Amino acid sequence: MMCAASRHPNPGQGASAQSLKTWGTRAQQSPERERAGRGVSPGFRWMCLFALGVFAAGCRPEAPPVTEAVSDTAERGPLRFTVKVSPSEVWLGDEITVSLDVHTPEDYLVRFPTVEDFGALEVAAEEARDPRPAPDGGLAWQQVFRITALHSGQLEIPPLVVPYARRPDEAVAQPRFEQELATGTLNVAVRSALTSQDTVAQPRDITDTLLPDKPPLTTRQWVYGAAAALSALLALYVLHRVIRRRLSRPVPPIPAELLALRALSDLAMTDLIETDPRAYYYRLSEIVRTYIERKFALAAPEMTTEEFLGTLARDRGALPYDAERLRAFLQACDIVKYAAFRPRNEDAEQALSTARAFVDATAAAARQTAVSVAGTDVTGGQAA
Repeated sequence: MMCAASRHPNPGQGASAQSLKTWGTRAQQSPERERAGRGVSPGFRWMCLFALGVFAAGCRPEAPPVTEAVSDTAERGPLRFTVKVSPSEVWLGDEITVSLDVHTPEDYLVRFPTVEDFGALEVAAEEARDPRPAPDGGLAWQQVFRITALHSGQLEIPPLVVPYARRPDEAVAQPRFEQELATGTLNVAVRSALTSQDTVAQPRDITDTLLPDKPPLTTRQWVYGAAAALSALLALYVLHRVIRRRLSRPVPPIPAELLALRALSDLAMTDLIETDPRAYYYRLSEIVRTYIERKFALAAPEMTTEEFLGTLARDRGALPYDAERLRAFLQACDIVKYAAFRPRNEDAEQALSTARAFVDATAAAARQTAVSVAGTDVTGGQAA
């Protein structure tokens, strides 16, 4: 089992366990702190300590692969050829270092293997060094290959051969590498993180990922963070108040004259003049009466024509319109509604125009009256 606790060495874990033990002992010895712990019982605390101990025991770091090197040496007289492979056990995808060291007298030359001599192995890098004087005399030759482990199981380093020859005289241009030193096969164990239960169709989740430690926040960072949080909360509160105020604001009512003119336009789009003149005049009369009730608070729809005209005669200022013209319009509607009189199309269109003119005139007069009253109130307030 791998976890973030694998980073810390065992002394750190022991210190953590000692700190937890000390905390539990202090909690048990301090009744005041125990009472101030919001009702947490000592048994629950010891249960938590036991769970933490089990978790810490399970988070011990897994033993790393064996890092000892394997080697093979071939000797002939004063010549010695050594192949060293390290480590001898790696994880899949790790690099393996293959070091070739040759010790020869000073008058000898050697020729190292090439990348092709490793067969199908993936050689990631090759590094050759110039011969150097050996501590015990002679020359030390070295070449290093780095191989990537691409398959799990046993990885074989094939036998490697180093031809050697004496350094030729100046008269001979090329040395003759007729003799050689050869080492045997070396094996490296390549371990894989996959198990026998892992499949390509159902891969396991990635676990045991260690993240770098984050540096603790400074006092200035804490202050800036708290200020930013308070600013964000204040902005959200202000935005909430503004949105709430706008949503709670009542929708202004539609003026009565707009409703009446819209209803008259809808009536003009119908064919009631041709099909049912009585219904046409009935709706025309109702639109005008409803407008009067909404605009001037007169119960016109509930009165007969004579009752309504009598109310206007008693209070001539209740409706800012010529009473005789309104009488003529309402009586013309009553003739069609109740006397079964069939009007001409021109008469119906004229009645509709009269209704629109009535609405426009009375609405304009009402607005003018409201402006005059407001101006009088303002003037009176200034004078006072």
